[in-house]
Amino acid sequence: MYSFPLEPNETIIKKGLASYSCDGDVLNGALYLTDYRLVFVGYALSITNKYMDEVPLTHIRELKPEKTFFFIPNVLRITTIKDKSIKIVVKERDEWIASINKQIDSSN
Repeated sequence: MYSFPLEPNETIIKKGLASYSCDGDVLNGALYLTDYRLVFVGYALSITNKYMDEVPLTHIRELKPEKTFFFIPNVLRITTIKDKSIKIVVKERDEWIASINKQIDSSN
């Protein structure tokens, strides 16, 4: 259901259900961490309107943990080098942060 094209030699490291919030848009879908990028795939309004956003790992300027309702630790806040701010709600937020940071470190 949630799919996206992989680049040659690209591997999916981690995936999970997620909610995505950026520029007033909130969508449900799936988050993927590959060895090169973070990819969110979801659907807007219906199954036929697919939405995809990606952030190359080299474009992540800041990755911060946040909370929903001030106490649920489930939000990733990503700021890109172009000052785009993305909030993604995931299960096991700290594991996601560790996995993303590990991939960023290994690509440097």
